[in-house]
Amino acid sequence: MIGVMRWLDVLAVGVYTHQVTGDALIVATMLFVRMLPMLLFGAVIGAWAERVNRKYLLMAGILAIAVVYAFLGTLAYVGLITLLHVGIGAVISGIFWAMEMPVRRTMVGEVAGNHRIGAAMGLESSTNNFTRMLGPSVGGLLLEFIGLHGAFYLGFILYAIGALLLAGVSAGTEISGRGTSIFGVMRDGWTTIKATRMVQAALVVTIIVNMWGFSYVSMVPVIGKVDLGLTPFPIGILMSAEGCGAFFGALLIAFNATPAWFGRVFWFGSLIYLAVILIFSLSVSFWMALPVLFLGGFGIAGFATMQSALILANTPPERRNRVMGVLAMCIGFGPLGILHVGFLANQFGASMAVSIISVEGFLALCVAGYYWPELHRLARPKIEA
Repeated sequence: MIGVMRWLDVLAVGVYTHQVTGDALIVATMLFVRMLPMLLFGAVIGAWAERVNRKYLLMAGILAIAVVYAFLGTLAYVGLITLLHVGIGAVISGIFWAMEMPVRRTMVGEVAGNHRIGAAMGLESSTNNFTRMLGPSVGGLLLEFIGLHGAFYLGFILYAIGALLLAGVSAGTEISGRGTSIFGVMRDGWTTIKATRMVQAALVVTIIVNMWGFSYVSMVPVIGKVDLGLTPFPIGILMSAEGCGAFFGALLIAFNATPAWFGRVFWFGSLIYLAVILIFSLSVSFWMALPVLFLGGFGIAGFATMQSALILANTPPERRNRVMGVLAMCIGFGPLGILHVGFLANQFGASMAVSIISVEGFLALCVAGYYWPELHRLARPKIEA
């Protein structure tokens, strides 16, 4: 439920912003403000989450976002919504995103246990990618035939249902960080990272892919409308193609990847993703771009599935939440890439901007692979009990 609305919202806000302003940089800025809280607060939230009941924390966040979407939907319905309202909604959504990702994935790890982490993260990634496939296409359909208020009202419904489903989950009720200061917990998390090269490598690759990979998403509405001449619904289908490929890729990984292959799947998947983004930026039609992004989904499946699996498999259970908080912070480097691609788009156009960032990211990944060769070696991660 949450994932469907997250990607639906990204598309809806991007298309609406471009319709109102026609400015690629402002479109990118909307995604920037949505992701910035992960960079600013990810590590802090990850440490703080150990001091509270994570299940109730997640439920409270879901209900709060449901109320925000109901309010935005009403403003859009009566014709009073502005870019300021949409921007504030994006910031609040970003704060929830910074909290939800480390808390939810740690809860998944608790339920699965160490011996099933790879399969659990594969299934988690497949469901997330299914929502990336479904969300944009539904968002484009709603925008084209109902309007912005339809997208926001659907968000209210989906988040309310998500809160009800979470009420029956038993994981996340343990409180492990009580009696320790938040900064002490954060410092212990950084100590764990310094001692584990594979965790370091996973975090660095996460920064690279989010800065030079995922930031291209902010330009898809612009490329779709300006370069490919598409309306909102086919733009949504285009954004869904990557999620479709990633869904099937994640399922393949979930049932076939062994711990010895975690690093290779992660690194080579990231390389494939950046290469495909470059090819997408050179596409001249909808029917050329669609299969290219579908193929890119298989690359991002390798990255997204193994991202958390590598960290959870190489981190003691009692320290996972704090290290996952650092992972959220690393994902939060994405806003810097979004601003970068936005400025490049204003100077050279959206397609050229995506070409530039994909090449930069590919080169950065090659450097990371040279410094952390364990990423592409067959080596079984150390799993601590």
